[in-house]
Amino acid sequence: MPPLKIENFIKNSVLELSAYKVNEVESDEVLKLDANESNYTLGKDIKKRYADFIKDTLINLYPDSGSKNLIRLLEKFYDTAVENFIFGNGSDELISIILLSLKKDVAVKIPSPSFSMYDIIARYNDLKTELIKLDEKYFDLPENINADKDKNSKKIFFFSYPNNPTGNHFNRDIIKSLLENKNNIVVVDEAYIFFSNKESFIKYINKYDNLIVLRTFSKIGLAGLRFGMLFSGDKLINEFKKIKLPYNINSLTLSSIEFFLNNFGEFDKNIKKTIEQREKLYSVLNKFDYIYVYPSDANFLLIKLKDKKLKNKFDKFLKDNNIIIRSFTGDMKLFYRITVGTPAENKKLADYFKNFKKDFTNML
Repeated sequence: MPPLKIENFIKNSVLELSAYKVNEVESDEVLKLDANESNYTLGKDIKKRYADFIKDTLINLYPDSGSKNLIRLLEKFYDTAVENFIFGNGSDELISIILLSLKKDVAVKIPSPSFSMYDIIARYNDLKTELIKLDEKYFDLPENINADKDKNSKKIFFFSYPNNPTGNHFNRDIIKSLLENKNNIVVVDEAYIFFSNKESFIKYINKYDNLIVLRTFSKIGLAGLRFGMLFSGDKLINEFKKIKLPYNINSLTLSSIEFFLNNFGEFDKNIKKTIEQREKLYSVLNKFDYIYVYPSDANFLLIKLKDKKLKNKFDKFLKDNNIIIRSFTGDMKLFYRITVGTPAENKKLADYFKNFKKDFTNML
């Protein structure tokens, strides 16, 4: 029997992609600061109350995403009516729903650097992606972002706010100017907004019918639950509801979100701890003259090696010491993103970086 010709079945946009790789932890001694999770675990008391709360969740029945208690809590938490939001199995599913709904002539505009899944999901949906190059000094959007020879061209913009991996907020006035153009749809992904003092765009969904806002609890301690939310005005949300899969959020996650909304104070404490540790880690790392550290409004810091001759030595140093931080390729090959950890983890990282400075930078 001849071998299967996969190209006869799988579309080119998928064949051309590389699978997204997640760093695997191979040792208990690994310092894992690459995924922007919260490294704070909950206390024994709240864990016990959580276990008591979810033990009666009915897993023999399909999940009830219309639970009155859950909906009431989310409406109050986000000050938004249930008619204007849907749930997703993490923000990735919601990004997929948005892009799956689009016509093929809609251009997908994505800042570079930014969250890689915008581009990956767009490409396997056979959509044309256009990168908006960010200036390395401030990583803000260009003023002429809305300039286009074809005034009638249809575009969708994805903005991580604060941006991943740069940690900064884009200029709100520029985003609003894009919303004023009805040939644009603008997606504001607020995955990291809990760690900043900026106002959410959710309040504008009834003002701009071309605005979509994404939110998640993953970055504050619930990454394992895979729960995201999409907010938008009636026109867009009604279309997304048509293609959202039924029962896409499992019963245990729905029960868990209800419990944690009622106990959000525990997460608020950890958010404040993370912000405090971010500022401390920034101050410590900023003292090392072989890296540049960018200010951040998220739960991570972006750093850049100042000398490209250090690249191979630094990568080997990270591997030899079981340090996992996010690395990049291409124009970003000298950059690394570091998740803000616990005080002990941050001190350990700073000590390692001090050793690297001592061992290698004097060799240049």
